Amino acid sequence: MSVVEKEEISLPSSGRHWLNFDRIVSTLAMAVSFVLIIAPLAFLFFGSFRSGSPGDPQAVFTFGNWITAYSDPVIRIAFLNTVMLSATVALISILMGSVIAWIVARTDAPGRKQLAIFLIIPLMISGLVTTLAWIALLAPNAGFINAICRSLFGIRTVFDIYSFKGMVLILVLHYTSFAFIPIYTALRSIDGRLEEASYMLGASPFQTAWRMTVRLVFPTLASTFLLIFIFVAENFPVPTVLGSNSGFQTLASTIFTEMQVEPSNPPLAAAVGTMLLWIALVGTIWQRRIANRSSRYVTIAGKGGQARVTKLGKWRYAATGVLVLYFLVSVVLPYAALVFSSFLKFVTPRLSYRLFTLDNYTRLLRWEALIPLRNSLLLGLVVGFVATFLYIFMAYLIRRSRNWTGAAMDYVALAPTVMPALVLAVGFVWTYIWLPIPIYGTIWILVLAYITRYYGYGIRQARAAFVQISDELSEAARMTGASPLRAFRDVMLPILRPAILSIWTMLFIFFFMEVSVTIMLYNPQTKTLPILLWESLSAGNLTAAFAVAVVESTTIFVVLYITNHFFGILRSSLESS
Repeated sequence: MSVVEKEEISLPSSGRHWLNFDRIVSTLAMAVSFVLIIAPLAFLFFGSFRSGSPGDPQAVFTFGNWITAYSDPVIRIAFLNTVMLSATVALISILMGSVIAWIVARTDAPGRKQLAIFLIIPLMISGLVTTLAWIALLAPNAGFINAICRSLFGIRTVFDIYSFKGMVLILVLHYTSFAFIPIYTALRSIDGRLEEASYMLGASPFQTAWRMTVRLVFPTLASTFLLIFIFVAENFPVPTVLGSNSGFQTLASTIFTEMQVEPSNPPLAAAVGTMLLWIALVGTIWQRRIANRSSRYVTIAGKGGQARVTKLGKWRYAATGVLVLYFLVSVVLPYAALVFSSFLKFVTPRLSYRLFTLDNYTRLLRWEALIPLRNSLLLGLVVGFVATFLYIFMAYLIRRSRNWTGAAMDYVALAPTVMPALVLAVGFVWTYIWLPIPIYGTIWILVLAYITRYYGYGIRQARAAFVQISDELSEAARMTGASPLRAFRDVMLPILRPAILSIWTMLFIFFFMEVSVTIMLYNPQTKTLPILLWESLSAGNLTAAFAVAVVESTTIFVVLYITNHFFGILRSSLESS
């Protein structure tokens, strides 16, 4: 009798490599997500229940910080101020962004497509820099606009930038650009045949716009409103700089005060941070629910018609003028004021040639001023490059994962989007003073904080790039015996090159102008350019701060010009929005 022996069935070596690779990197990715995101969030809540500062051996568990944070009348007023400022800015930004988006997407205004690129530039300018520029223009006594109106019309103060209206002005000019992008995309995606059918049924242009167009883009309007609300709520520089004189406090400025102004109170800052976290969390949940329900408003599926273009007739050039006016007021006028003011010895409404000097710039050539510039360039160029590949690789893992780890990493990636920057920074303070990892006070804590801060943005952009790549390519690489790393290097990366450049450009800008995270974590050797600007402003040396702001914004403009001129970064960002 013959004996039939069983043969051991095994996967090809390439298949085993891919399975082992998936297990190893999934575990590693979860560990990275924990270190970057979960740990600071957990330590934030831990710190809010402590009676002393991080590392204080005498500290005990207490509910006192939460009781104070949620019952103190001063903090309650800061909460109401936060909601009022956020809602006002979000509403006005949506209205202005809708008008600009409609002109670009749905009219025959001349030059609208060329101007569309410039309309997203305000997003690339730091809120701190913009605040400083408008101080030069609208400060009550020495602002250029107020000084001109005083001399010509005898009006003492046309507009006081150190007021609630001043905060709204600066934030609206910034976030109108943010609102423009998704609304423009939504308007451009509407099937023009629906509007044509409405007109054929006898509806007027106003009725069509109100009953059809507005309803079709409503999910985008609501979603964008909530996002702007969250971003304004967590904004730290604008209300802190402009509201300090009048006593206007928001939750973000309260957190800064509790962390930085002696006597500091990090546990209370952590507890107040949870209030800001709840605002961001609720807003994000609503935003995602609206976005998920927006599929019922889809008007282009399969064969679709082009968006209908409105003929403006004699108003064509007026519409173009609106676009030009927004760009002039949000970018050109503030930047011109910065440059002009940076050459003055001191801020004054009475100008003379004797007041002009180069000292503000020559001081920036000293070593103590070159350290912040070096650190900002290092974080923007090198760390931005490393972060780009980390986000690309993490998005690749999420895409490949077929088990619970992929879904878990996807949800964890949302956490930094929910966590306001100051709250994240407070979490990092508690985490890396408590943990036996000696990076607090070094450049490495800024590296981790920056990567964490923009983790959600980077993952979303990378995943959007992967959508265009078929799984068949990686499967073909696997069938030919290529290892996972080689398939990623030789197949994926060449296709992703434009996306990598686009993500790196945006990260360079974000890292280079980041202030909210840095203000909590820096020391004299890890100071960045925005911190140098902040210190000059805090010391009352406005003209020196103007010079730093010019260097910061000019560097960003140069990078934007180079990447857009050679690679069309701004155009691709707008088209892929």
